[in-house]
Amino acid sequence: MLGSSAKAPATSDDLKRKRVDSEDEKQEQIEEAKRREKKLRERVEREEAENKRRIEKEIEEQERRERALETPRDALHRLYEPIFNSLWDMELDNLGGVNPFRTVIDAKNCAQMGAPDYCDVIKKPMNLTYIQDKVNKKSYESLQEFFEDIDLIAKNAMQYNAHPENPYHVAAKLFRKQFKKLAKPLVQSLTKGQQNN
Repeated sequence: MLGSSAKAPATSDDLKRKRVDSEDEKQEQIEEAKRREKKLRERVEREEAENKRRIEKEIEEQERRERALETPRDALHRLYEPIFNSLWDMELDNLGGVNPFRTVIDAKNCAQMGAPDYCDVIKKPMNLTYIQDKVNKKSYESLQEFFEDIDLIAKNAMQYNAHPENPYHVAAKLFRKQFKKLAKPLVQSLTKGQQNN
């Protein structure tokens, strides 16, 4: 039958070729899926990075707007509050971890505090509790005013407890040293800023 269109039976070589072609096709599909996945991952990473930059920019812009709205006292408060907080939280090892500079000693209670002559010796009592009230009310008008009040705490303690080995005298020196350590970077940055202007 010469004119018939009957197909010849598939040989084992034909079947092997089809299997190889099918496996190659599957491999190409896998590779294509991997390329699509890689592109998708790269796009997601790009979008995440862009979102992160956008959020950071929005935060910076919000902070800039807030700083533009803040008063000079607000700006000043932002500078001295961290110093105050560190001094308030300070624990003095030589006094058993206590910070005596938070304690109010004035004419009303000096006898009860075991220092009846305190107000005769110290003309302007100062403590962290008085300063805390001023910090909370943002009533300091200058950094110098804040620094003077902090320094007065140490001066008063060293004056009233004059002996250099007195534990409160030693604590006052440690307090003053910590204060200077905290204030130094701020003073340097402000001084540098003034020099640049």
